[in-house]
Amino acid sequence: MGAALLLALVASEARADAPDNWKFSLDGFYRLRAYDFIDLYEGQAAGGTYLTHKVRLQPQLNYEDRAKFFLMVDMLDGVLWGDNQSLASTALFAGDPSYTGIDGTEVEPIVVRRAWTEFKVPVGLIRAGRQPSQWGMGLLANGGDGFDDTFGENKYGSTYDRILFATRPITVATTVANMVNSKNKVRDIPLIAAIGVDRLVEDPLIQYYGYTCDPETADDDARCSADDDHSWTEAREDEYRSDAWWVDTQDDVYEMVYVLVYRGEDVQFSESLKGDLTAGFYIVNRIQAETESNVLIIDGYVKSEVANTYFEAEMLTIRGGTRAITLADAEAEDPILKNADIWGYVLRGGYQDQKYTALMEYGYASGDDKPTDTEFTGRPLHPDHNVGLLFYEEIMARVTAEAWGEDARGLWSNGGVYNSRYVYPNVRFRPLPNWEIIGAYMMAWPDKPDGSRVRCAEGDDVECTAYTATSDYLAWEADLGVKHKWADHINFTLEAGYAHVTDRIPLKTTGLQYETDDEGHEYGNFWTVQSRIAYEF
Repeated sequence: MGAALLLALVASEARADAPDNWKFSLDGFYRLRAYDFIDLYEGQAAGGTYLTHKVRLQPQLNYEDRAKFFLMVDMLDGVLWGDNQSLASTALFAGDPSYTGIDGTEVEPIVVRRAWTEFKVPVGLIRAGRQPSQWGMGLLANGGDGFDDTFGENKYGSTYDRILFATRPITVATTVANMVNSKNKVRDIPLIAAIGVDRLVEDPLIQYYGYTCDPETADDDARCSADDDHSWTEAREDEYRSDAWWVDTQDDVYEMVYVLVYRGEDVQFSESLKGDLTAGFYIVNRIQAETESNVLIIDGYVKSEVANTYFEAEMLTIRGGTRAITLADAEAEDPILKNADIWGYVLRGGYQDQKYTALMEYGYASGDDKPTDTEFTGRPLHPDHNVGLLFYEEIMARVTAEAWGEDARGLWSNGGVYNSRYVYPNVRFRPLPNWEIIGAYMMAWPDKPDGSRVRCAEGDDVECTAYTATSDYLAWEADLGVKHKWADHINFTLEAGYAHVTDRIPLKTTGLQYETDDEGHEYGNFWTVQSRIAYEF
């Protein structure tokens, strides 16, 4: 907390001494969150309860709204209350707490999460540095900022080392046209175009070996192991990098980003009907030469708010070829060649006014019934697109982590919607200012069962070694929450959830709590109560 006090003092001095054309601001929050899980793990004798901290500081330096600098610092992120890593020889006499996370390992107490600058140029805006990325509903790029989820909260957030140029091309054109002919003013259209480049990986510590080494040059090729029987990947320590590691561009991963979006406010849909409309595309081309990866991501988004109606939708597809996913198929001619054909979408619509909101949400994340073959079709939605408190956030996160293992950590769901389609009706009632009562129901069905993370049942249109499941759906969940904003700064939330998980999910092998029916099929019933208190500034 000393860093927080120091930044606050710096902010105070900056406000006092800075010229009028300089502005310093400090945003952020302190948040504590409490979790109580009833019968989460097999053999759990009582409810498991823990609390975590998080401090976020976001200072900003602004020069005449023309040039800005942003910084994001996270402290005590996910650090448990009341753990001291057995620093005291007698636990009863323990005092100072440690920086321990829920996985039992030490957490960095202070992390500089982001740092970037943006400045205006005559025809647009340039942003450069380690910055957030947010698009649409956050199915692909989710900044993970604030407390904007119906239930739960953000844990990850999309961050990229990026240079981005954004402009309003029609605004530029109309400005020039109006300068040429000042009598005939040309109407502006709120269309934004942007282009950016992300530097993702300069030199991977997991070295790629998925190609045949030339015996004549293998001794001089850092990507070849000492013998001919080199593996698909090999872990390296950073001290073993050569002095010229940054010169090798073959293993670099970068992507080009293209954005085109219309953001209209008070759009005249008819003589008596006005509303807001946002629509556009977010396109990413990710490339790595060494693995012959050339992947194209197309993400479309639309949102409209007209009168009391609300509609929002996002759809993405990931396509292209890669030899970077080392799930080898021994029967294939090229064991690690993958052709991506991934889909995901969410549609949300309904009614809203000052007191009530009633929305229906339907979402989908494509699965993969055989990850080792040449067609790679499964990818979860971003984990900060939260759907409920239990099934996706806790159960599937643990199941995918256990099934994929540490070597395939990039394929874990981390709490995102995984290999399924779901419906998620939810309602909000605001009986008093700053009070909100929320109720939601979620039901999920499998997309492409693989027999491991999602079990197969008779009638599934996939090839499985065994068809052991009997249910046609994965789970259903009911959630209830109360939210209150007090004194303009205190954010309080109390949430509860109950989930029934069917025999589609391998609870027993994951170590989760389960029961069996008369025919020996396992299922689980899970409860949670969670609460958040945050001071936002």
